[in-house]
Amino acid sequence: MTTSSRHWTVERGTDGRLRKTEVFRFDSADLKTPLQEAVLGAGWTWRGALFKL
Repeated sequence: MTTSSRHWTVERGTDGRLRKTEVFRFDSADLKTPLQEAVLGAGWTWRGALFKL
């Protein structure tokens, strides 16, 4: 399961028009590869997990 989150702000530009700017982004898929490399580099075994809610 992948979790992602994004946050924007809406503000007026120098031309007076509204614009939306992304200020924060998080995607759990971005963490998978670095975590796998750390686990495997330490000599452990990587096993995918399935969560049921």
